[in-house]
Amino acid sequence: MVNTFSIPADTVYDRLAKMAGKLLDVPIVILTFVNEGKICLKSVFGINHNAIQLPKKNSLDSLVIADFDIQFFAVAPLVSIKGVVVGEFCLLDNQVRFLTEIQEEFLQEFADMALAYMENSLAASLAISQQNQLLQIAAHDLKNPLTTIPVRADLIKLKKNDPELIDRMCDQIKQAGLMMTRTIDDLLSTARFEAGKISLYTLKLDFADLVSQIIDANEALANHKGQQIKLCIESRPFVNADEQRLNEIVDNLINNAIKYSPKGEVITVIIGQQNDKVIMQVQDNGPGLTMEDKSRMFQPYSKLSAHPTGGENSTGLGLSIVKQLVEAHHGQVWAESDGAGKGTSFFVEMPSFN
Repeated sequence: MVNTFSIPADTVYDRLAKMAGKLLDVPIVILTFVNEGKICLKSVFGINHNAIQLPKKNSLDSLVIADFDIQFFAVAPLVSIKGVVVGEFCLLDNQVRFLTEIQEEFLQEFADMALAYMENSLAASLAISQQNQLLQIAAHDLKNPLTTIPVRADLIKLKKNDPELIDRMCDQIKQAGLMMTRTIDDLLSTARFEAGKISLYTLKLDFADLVSQIIDANEALANHKGQQIKLCIESRPFVNADEQRLNEIVDNLINNAIKYSPKGEVITVIIGQQNDKVIMQVQDNGPGLTMEDKSRMFQPYSKLSAHPTGGENSTGLGLSIVKQLVEAHHGQVWAESDGAGKGTSFFVEMPSFN
């Protein structure tokens, strides 16, 4: 057996090939997968794999088997949930024959079992990879603020008679604590999404009032960078939403604007309503978005071209959390930018409460 495909080696595929060969009474069964446009053998029943020459093109039509006169060839494609052919379950014989209707059904069942096992294996590998990513993010993004706190605490002890320095050190400890809280919240939210455990407890909320409160909570962060957050309330719509999750949406977007805007800039938040939709716009004068940024900005763990302007940490999870929460409220989120260096506007649109 040639094991060149990037799924863990396992005897399940071999057993499937062997069962198919015996049940359908064919001398050769070949199970293949397509990996990055190239065909890779996974399991072969009935002959030595050294007798098989893989095709150069993405088709088994040109498969060559030494000293075997192929008179019969049947194949069931392995089609993913997205409609992409990811492999083939093949039967070969050196005698002319036909499959009965029941045999065709068996062949398709074997193909489905091979596909299901492959997808489960890949899903398990992906879950482990994502867990490792979350741990790496936590270790990286919590290390700096955790280092800051004891250092500032020692300085406070040494400079007890300098109230201005003590105030600054206390502010820095507070900022470090807020950074750690935000990082942990992002990691927990992402873990809940991946586990499918997100629940909404909705009630009627004054959207403008909620946004105003979140702006007040972020005022200290903006002041630290000499920034101003300007709130424009064009209407006072109500929404039927989960208050905690809506807080996460708005807080993430406003915090992002603070994080990526240069010092001294103005961030504008606009609340309005169009027909039965509530619209919030968070506009900054920061680094803007490239075309590549726009294509992957809402994907988890994505790192965009812009960098925080005040040395803040970024988990790469915030925008993916926003997208999932907005869509859970039957809304949509998008961003508009004229390009690098020209600022960005994020829009959240949700149904209004009638």
